Amino acid sequence: MKERNNQTAPEGFTEKRLLDAKELCYYLSLGRNRALEFAKSIGSEVKFGKRCLYDKRKIDLYLDEMTEIE
Repeated sequence: MKERNNQTAPEGFTEKRLLDAKELCYYLSLGRNRALEFAKSIGSEVKFGKRCLYDKRKIDLYLDEMTEIE
């Protein structure tokens, strides 16, 4: 398994609503493929032309709902 080089949050990470793929992986603590698959499945993907960003607020809402069910 590949070891992570940078264990600190990217600069300006807490203020952002839309995350790129690298930030999404850090935020969810998942690998790239699983993080992108998860974000697409819950509808948090936002496209700007060819660029894909992921809505942190939608991810948080989904995860909050999942914890309330259990």
